[in-house]
Amino acid sequence: MEIHIFILAFILTLFFSCVNIDSCKPNVTVAIDGSGNFSTINEAISKIPIGRHNPYVILIKQGIYFETVYIGKDKSNLVLIGEGMEKTIVQFNKSAKQGYAISRSATVDISADDVFVRSIGFVNNAGPDGGQAVALRVAGDRIAIYQCSIQGYQDTLWAAHGTHFFRECEIYGTVDFIFGDSQVVLQNCDIYARKRTEDAENVITAQGRRKVVNTGIVLHNCSIKADKDLQPYPQIKTFLGRPWFSYSQTIVMECFLDKLIDPKGWLPKGNKKSLSTLHYVEYANRGPGANITGRVRWPGYHIAKNSKEIKYFTVKNFINGTQWLPSLGIPFVSGFIH
Repeated sequence: MEIHIFILAFILTLFFSCVNIDSCKPNVTVAIDGSGNFSTINEAISKIPIGRHNPYVILIKQGIYFETVYIGKDKSNLVLIGEGMEKTIVQFNKSAKQGYAISRSATVDISADDVFVRSIGFVNNAGPDGGQAVALRVAGDRIAIYQCSIQGYQDTLWAAHGTHFFRECEIYGTVDFIFGDSQVVLQNCDIYARKRTEDAENVITAQGRRKVVNTGIVLHNCSIKADKDLQPYPQIKTFLGRPWFSYSQTIVMECFLDKLIDPKGWLPKGNKKSLSTLHYVEYANRGPGANITGRVRWPGYHIAKNSKEIKYFTVKNFINGTQWLPSLGIPFVSGFIH
């Protein structure tokens, strides 16, 4: 086991030795005005050399890129750098209402391993009545998303499978807008619930664990608030999550929960058995929505009394973050903030 960890650490150091973009020259530049090597992101992705040993860095200059982007497993060891989440934007509008399966609705799909993304906005603008419409799907190991914006309504961010870390990102949505069955930690992120077409409830997470395995959604030191279009409607209920499948696992710890969070906290879905087999935990949250006196009383819901109860769900333990995040040159907290 120790040999395998050493080899992994060596490979990751090689992969990401140049990820700190401030000291790394991009391999190619994408510019919508034609001033770069490519004018579309897809062109740049299609030309990535296969079988590389060093990270391939793509700088994407500011502009709105109207395209859907798929990054397959053969494009691993990749770095995508934009010029700001509000300046470099990838946008499209595929949705269930248009007849697309959820797996084909993503504006950007990252299925490669060892991918680092910084300062880009991902948008699915199908609208509040578009149904399932994914802005970003991640489905590889060791994917880190830093200072990015992910905007949609239903099913905005799909953490499908693999190991992922989101830091200082903004995520917008309405129904199940952070969902999937990966090992994912969102740390220091701003999460905004939006208004749906009808005055129906919002649900932030929908974790999809089908059996007891090491997957789950962890929200750590995040801020959960109402977006500006929802603020005038305090009667609309917003819940922290609901079970996508029976063994759903979601941890909300050391987060700020604003007044939009319903006192019950969580919403049931599916059969009653899932209320016993799911694993939902809150720990040391703060804000007007963090009052736990009115929370659900499901067998699978717990309020952790101390950090020792949930130390497994830290960045260090849950996604082995101390093995691969330091080489990226981005901040992270390996344990708890207090």
